[in-house]
Amino acid sequence: MKIRIVGLPDEVDRAAAEIARVLTVVETSTPYPSRGNSRQVRLYLEVRLP
Repeated sequence: MKIRIVGLPDEVDRAAAEIARVLTVVETSTPYPSRGNSRQVRLYLEVRLP
């Protein structure tokens, strides 16, 4: 399963850590800046259900 997280860098890091507590994270992308003048980033996770 693939999950995309969008938010401020600290929020994205925290959300990814919380997801990793519940699901098996197989792969994590590097944060990509969102389009435009946004301070947000996108992070992609590939996970497996337990």
